[in-house]
Amino acid sequence: MTDTQPLKPVDIRRAAMDLLARREHGSEELFNKLKRRFRRHSECADAIITELAKLTSEGLLSDQRFAAATVRQLILRGLGPRRLDAELRARGLQSDWQSCADSTELEVDWFDRAEQVYLKKFASKPWPKDRADFQKERAKRARFMQYRGFDPDHFIPFLQKDD
Repeated sequence: MTDTQPLKPVDIRRAAMDLLARREHGSEELFNKLKRRFRRHSECADAIITELAKLTSEGLLSDQRFAAATVRQLILRGLGPRRLDAELRARGLQSDWQSCADSTELEVDWFDRAEQVYLKKFASKPWPKDRADFQKERAKRARFMQYRGFDPDHFIPFLQKDD
């Protein structure tokens, strides 16, 4: 499409529907993708906002549904509660993971989830015998779990040396 042709709402809607057919999108994410696609048109932002409002009112675009799907996906990837909140904010969603989990009746035992993530990463790796090496390994494992978004309460029991 060249910039000499007028931008039609049907073109925006078709592009949005193509993206939504592949997976759920948040309104901010979809707006940014459509804006990049139709950037040659000066009036594109207003037209995109109008079409996104129509899609939302028709129930085809839902930030809550997108957030719930994202939370489920991230939990299955082994991320903890702190990282979930950060990921949702990074994706332009204002809600926290708890409100998403409540809306989908998703219950998570974070202690059990932390244990699964920890064992997947470290089950086959024995603790070093040397005290200095043990401390380094313990710190490494703690950093990994914190990076994944788990609170220390969730993983401290796994950081004890098994003799």
